[in-house]
Formats: sequence, structure tokens, C-alpha cells
Amino acid sequence: MLVIVGANGRTGMEIVRLAVAQKIPLRAVVRDDRDADKLDSLLPLHDISYADPDQYESLPPALEGARQVISCIDPRTGGPGTPIYSEASSTNVVRAASAVGAENVLYLSVMGAFRWSPNALNRKAFHLDRGVRAMPDPWTMFRVSSYIDELIEGHIRPPDGGRPHPIKSAARYSPISRRDAARLALQYLQTMAVPGRQVCVGGPQVWTGDELRALIAPWKQEGRGRTKYRPMPPGDVAVMPESTRVTVGSLPQDRVEDFLDPSGAAPPLTEPPPVYARPDPGPHAADASKDYKVLSSLSTDLRYVVHDQLVLDLERLGMNSTGITLDFSRTRKKKGGRTADVHDGAMSELNHVKVVDETGIFIHHGPVDFIRDDLADEFYCWWAGEGIPEHVWLKLDLGVQRRAAKDPHFADDPRCVAFRSQNAE
Repeated sequence: MLVIVGANGRTGMEIVRLAVAQKIPLRAVVRDDRDADKLDSLLPLHDISYADPDQYESLPPALEGARQVISCIDPRTGGPGTPIYSEASSTNVVRAASAVGAENVLYLSVMGAFRWSPNALNRKAFHLDRGVRAMPDPWTMFRVSSYIDELIEGHIRPPDGGRPHPIKSAARYSPISRRDAARLALQYLQTMAVPGRQVCVGGPQVWTGDELRALIAPWKQEGRGRTKYRPMPPGDVAVMPESTRVTVGSLPQDRVEDFLDPSGAAPPLTEPPPVYARPDPGPHAADASKDYKVLSSLSTDLRYVVHDQLVLDLERLGMNSTGITLDFSRTRKKKGGRTADVHDGAMSELNHVKVVDETGIFIHHGPVDFIRDDLADEFYCWWAGEGIPEHVWLKLDLGVQRRAAKDPHFADDPRCVAFRSQNAE
């Protein structure tokens, strides 16, 4: 049996559709029922299971009986409140597949997944990948150049009406459609998969940045404002067609040109709305929806993140976070405090943020601190007083921890002090 983890994403759904057409016994695994209805027309309900890759214990029951597993989880997020997979999620899938006796796990990743990549998604993909690469279990990694729908949505006609991103002249791309990526992945897993191997896959043609810019110019919309759809990574993430043919046994068929005309004269995009491009989540449940001056520098996304993280951090203080509201009526920016740009807004150190329970009683108040690391694109905030909380520190990459330990702001932070002492030469 084939089990597809992350089956309600774009590539996952294409793999499901193809496997159903080929009458391959399969089970689709999704994180929760938020988007499971997308699978209703493809699979009966009993072939859909729920498991959170961040929670290892939930995976073995969902993968039970699997002979092969395809993992389609990735670093994308629709913004605050949508699923964000931790670094452990990818290794959890491989470990659970091995535990239930699966012969191979095909793990879908991307080209350019490097720690130093200028593209935030690629940096996050690196953190998902590195744990898998260190595992002795039977995994195979499928590295995809870039997707045609990413080109369409980020650089031609963003669905939110925003301005398309420019194409970098020095870049090289070989975009592939999701359906071709699904076909090649399924074909490779069934016929050629070799555990421990990383396979690079691209579309039928390699384009320079200038060539691609000229190709899409007649179809590019004007747009207004900043789009939330991300650009393709800059640099060279191309894969030669001959390399794809040799490594996976055949060539992709869909061309970029097939998807440029929105009138329907050309083959239309068949991908469903992306699971990672949802509408804005709206106000957080703990947001009083008051327009205080101190909150004016927070974008919609950043405001949601701040509320969400402060509510979660209440558990560290031994407080019940159910039904609470955050009150910023007397909050002020800390005099001489830091400010950092994040989530299209600006975050500052804050004083006197209050917590109100569902009966209107103030149950806590205090200052708020944060860490922002531009290189790793990380941001966390918490109730200040005891330094960086353990649950935040453990989420930080080693490089972020190293930079935090050198930051004068965290000079006396207990975790940074311990880090410096452990790494002293």
C-alpha cells in the first residue's frame, strides 16, 4: 500500500489523483480536517487518516501497512495560524515509515535548500531536509527545481491582485508542473528508487532569467500593492532535462507556455487552491480589536503572531490561556528598546501588556521581549523576566543561538550565558 503524507497539498493531491487512476491501493494522511474536504471527490472517507507529523506518536497508526510512503510536507505557510511544520516533522515521517516496515520513503524537497540561501523558504526547507539526510532509514529525496504555478502566481498574475515579483537576470530556472512532478515521483518510487539517494528533477526546458522574463512579459498583470505570493528563489535552481530523464527514467511533458494564457485557450492549471495560500486568518481570539497607537506598527500578520505567541507563553507561567484577551490600552514601547522589521510590520519591546480573563478580571501584566534573526527569518516573542523561554530556545537553529549569545541584549540571558560557556574555546 502507498501512503501519502501531506496529501491535501498541491503535489500531494496530484499524486493521489494519479495513484487512484492507476488503481494503486493508497491511504491519504493529512494533518487535520481543515483541508481534508479537498480529497472527498478523490477518495472514500475510510482511505483518509489524520496525523500530525510534529507529533511522532500520531504517525505509526496512520502509516500502518504501508509498503511505500511519499512525504509531501514542506516549509510553506499561509501565514499566522496555518500549519507550520517543525524541523522534527520530516524525520518523524521517515522514522515512523521505517517502524511500520515501509520499504522506502520518497521525501519531496526543492533545489537550493541551503542554510545560506537568500530565499526564506529554501532556508526553511534546509532545516526540514537535514534531519532526513542524517537518518539510516530507507529514504530517497526528490529535489524539484521550481514549479510552474509558483511562476504564475509570484511573477505573472498573483491571485490576490498584487504586483508580480521581478525575475532576476542572473537566475536559471526549469519549472515543472505539479502533475508532472507527481507522475515522475510515483514512477520513480515504483521502479527506480534507491534508498539514500537524492534525485534532482526539473521541467522540459532551462530558462535564463532574461529568457523567462521575455516569455512572460505579454501575460504579466500590473497589480496593486505587495502580493503575499512568494517569488521563485533567485540564483540557479535549474535541472537539465537530460539529467531528469537519466535519473527518473522519463521527461516532463508540461511546458511553461501551456499555462500562460488565462483565457482558457491553452491547457488550464489543474492544481487546486494551495493549502499554503489561505486568506488572512483574521483577528486572533485573544485580540480585543482595539486600534491603540502602540499597535499601529504591527501588520495584520504580525499582530496575529504577537497575540498567538503571548497566549501560548502563558502556559509557561502556569496560567490558563482559554478565553483570555490581551489588553494593550496602557502598553508603551520600552524607552531605548529595540525595534525590528518582521511579517511586514515592526515589533518593539513593550511594557505593561495586560491579560484579562473571560470575566473581565486582570490576571497578569508585564513586559514583552522578542528575538528576531534576519538570516534564519525567525521571530518569537514572550513575556519578559526570565530570559528566552526554553520552548523558544529549543526551536532556534544553532546559528541563531550562536548569534543570540553574541547579542548585547541577551548578554545576561541564562541560556545565552550557558551557551557561551559550553562553546568557549
